[in-house]
Amino acid sequence: MERKPESPAHPRIAETKLSETPLARKATSTDAYLQGNTNARRKAVIEDIGETIPEVSVKYFLEALVPQLRRGLSVDKTIKKLKSKGAITPDGHWALFSVSPGKAEPVEDVYFQPLVDVAKSIVSQSGGNANSQLLTLVQRPREKPMAYVRSSETKPDGCFVLKSKTPDAARLRWQDMALCAEYKKQDRLKDRDDNVAKVLWSMHQCMREDARHRFVYGMTIENETMRLWFSSRADTFVSKEINWRTDHETVVHFFLAMMYANEAEVGWDPTIAYVLQDGEFVPGEDGAPQLEILVQDESRKPDVWYRTHRVLADHGAHGGPGRGTRVWEAYELTGQHGEKRGNPVALKDSWIDHNRPKEGQTMEDIHTSVKQSNPKDYKRLQKSLLTVLRHGAVSVQIGRRWEVDHTRDLMRREFDVPPDHGSFKLRELYEDGINSENIKSMESSFPSNAGTGHHRSHAPQQRPSTPAPRLHHPRVHYRIVFKEVCVRICDLTSLEDIFRVLIHALIVLTIIHGAGWIHRDISSGNVLAERLPDGTIVGKVTDFEYAMRFGDTQSERHEMRTGTEDFMAVEVECMKYLYFDNQPAVAPNNASTYSLDELEDAAFQSQAPADAKPDQPGPKRPAFRYNPLHDVESLWWLSTYFVFNKVVVLVNGLKPSMDAELKGSYNMQLFYASQLFWTQRGREWAITKPGEFSEEVIHLHAVARPAGYLLDKMRRLLHDQYKLIEETLAPITQTVASNVSKGMVLELGRIMASVRGLTIGEFKDDPRRGHFANKTANTALRPDQISHPMTKTEGKQAMIEEASNIDESDDDSLELEPIMPLFLGEQTTRDASPSPRPSSTSQLWDLKVEMESIMPPFFGEEVTRDASPSPGPSSVPQPSGLKGRTTSKLKSMLKLKPKPKGK
Repeated sequence: MERKPESPAHPRIAETKLSETPLARKATSTDAYLQGNTNARRKAVIEDIGETIPEVSVKYFLEALVPQLRRGLSVDKTIKKLKSKGAITPDGHWALFSVSPGKAEPVEDVYFQPLVDVAKSIVSQSGGNANSQLLTLVQRPREKPMAYVRSSETKPDGCFVLKSKTPDAARLRWQDMALCAEYKKQDRLKDRDDNVAKVLWSMHQCMREDARHRFVYGMTIENETMRLWFSSRADTFVSKEINWRTDHETVVHFFLAMMYANEAEVGWDPTIAYVLQDGEFVPGEDGAPQLEILVQDESRKPDVWYRTHRVLADHGAHGGPGRGTRVWEAYELTGQHGEKRGNPVALKDSWIDHNRPKEGQTMEDIHTSVKQSNPKDYKRLQKSLLTVLRHGAVSVQIGRRWEVDHTRDLMRREFDVPPDHGSFKLRELYEDGINSENIKSMESSFPSNAGTGHHRSHAPQQRPSTPAPRLHHPRVHYRIVFKEVCVRICDLTSLEDIFRVLIHALIVLTIIHGAGWIHRDISSGNVLAERLPDGTIVGKVTDFEYAMRFGDTQSERHEMRTGTEDFMAVEVECMKYLYFDNQPAVAPNNASTYSLDELEDAAFQSQAPADAKPDQPGPKRPAFRYNPLHDVESLWWLSTYFVFNKVVVLVNGLKPSMDAELKGSYNMQLFYASQLFWTQRGREWAITKPGEFSEEVIHLHAVARPAGYLLDKMRRLLHDQYKLIEETLAPITQTVASNVSKGMVLELGRIMASVRGLTIGEFKDDPRRGHFANKTANTALRPDQISHPMTKTEGKQAMIEEASNIDESDDDSLELEPIMPLFLGEQTTRDASPSPRPSSTSQLWDLKVEMESIMPPFFGEEVTRDASPSPGPSSVPQPSGLKGRTTSKLKSMLKLKPKPKGK
């Protein structure tokens, strides 16, 4: 095994651009993880890690991943003393485990409890200084460790914990664990799968609960088989199995190395400390423990300590391999444990690809590019970007030296993964019960469960071959401090404020695109709002970790998908151009002139084409590249999110009208929102199919429909530009989105004017639920009646709950009856406004006339500052009919069982 200061890509993944976001979606960003039970969350964690992980030799694990033995400690001498004291029997077993687990009578918890005494014996016979012992083995399989940030029901069978923080009577805390262990007496596939799922979840819980954890260890035992585990923000490794009852050398080495290490060597970050009072964590404004964090600047400014006040964002800590981003509001300190000074700042901690430009440097480069290419707009850009105070890689002290916190160079001591490493499957048994063993037994069995006559009756289901483990690029620990403390755009409830921020964000994109840069990750978490002292709202764009010069993508052989899935451009999600079609036209034939008898004769007498070639290449598709239009589309999706995935709860402080002609359809809006933000097909159809999006605007409340129709106009601008450049194979340059962006800025301004006075909330707050027309219209709401703004995921959960509360008889066709045309009756003329069910008179209903008494008209030449929102402009055509989707279909989409009728 060789040490290498810099390693090339592994041959198995040499063709993959590792420095980009993986193609696979993060399972820990899905509702199964965020809202599911513990089993669903465990599966999501495994899905993010991968189907397989590298299985390395025990020698590699001990040399590369485990702390080095302290000077004065000897494995051989300790084993000799253990044998002389009778802790190891003459036949080579631990004296406390004379019978193998599979043959022992005691239950699992009782049988493995003596491992604690084995660990104590190893420590006592090693001759190590008791004051130098960092960790101790604790086994409390019935105890749920305390969690302060994220709750968990997991109860690890055992753990290595800080000896000083965990006296015998103290309750366990995830923050104090360096290793989590799981035990089973048997070594069956289901036992191994259960251990793997539990130990990975416990290790994951340590990493997401505790900001100090840089990496964590695990240990699993099935019968006499033991494996050791390691997980960081870049890698997860498992050792090959050993027999823990007889391989005393490995067990003693591992236990001594762990228990006599220092905190940094077993995963804790020495540049972060908890604020304590009488030994207990001091909570911040949000209840999370306060931290003191050291920020080291790359420009050689003095190191500065900060104290956190509250968490601004920490969802990035969910993922396994990844950035693990956390953001706090914090105050600068006069020194460690010093006094606070100055105004609050935003402190961001993350793990970035080691060869990627740092965010602070990228922002500097963007400033320079814009200043040189467009000095006129540079001041405007400065107002809408965050101000960097300091930034730099994190260095940690190991012994007497400081080293950059690097997942390979430091955590693996520069050891590369051996090229002959194995592949360890994280799940052997699938949910459908199929595995390699029972497939082989089925192939020759008769009669079979499959029966006869089905196309799969005699073709047992085959699993694809086990893929090679994912080998991730090394990562570097990085921190950056911003002057401004902002709120996420999704925390705003005023639609006017939201669209003001979106206008600023689109202007920023227009400026950086003109300077040759693309952002590549526009989302609800990366568009922020700052409220100035005079009350003005200013939009800010942040998170430039994946930003790059547009020309750089053209020189890359492969480009990986970047972005947040719900706001990602559809082409980026599909990784292909949707409007490109290089297929030649099919030559017409004369088949229509044949009778069926002649057609049959001609078919059976046909000959293979003379020019048929088995290796005939298909049409060449150009390599997909991220371009400025994709940034602009992401911002369109973000705008759409606030109109379709939110509901109007107040109009100028009053509940919106519940008139049947105005309220739209709560159920249909809920259904379509689930299509737009839960399914790839719904997203693709909305952006590419003419009329698909505009037909759904009618289901919004009338006061929000102008925004819906203007969003459709913006969609058409994008759609037409995509077609223009892809159908004509026009060169894609950095100015490809310039005209579209400017046009969309104007449309966003019109939307902002049309939504003044509107307050949005979640679906569960929608006044349309269960209300009859005019029953509670124009009634003031108290502030405590409006729910606090939810995250996107919390909103999805609320949608699910709402769908589950809909009675089966409450069908959308019934709810929409007052505003639906009679499809089977006489033809109903439909103008630009929604029409009610035809009455006995022939006079057409005019929404403009009806709404003039409620709010100033929208249809004039100008919308004044005081104008309240109203239905969409008459120049935009309305759909010719309403879709007859029902509540039962909605429930089917959400995979919920409808309630029985009458209950």
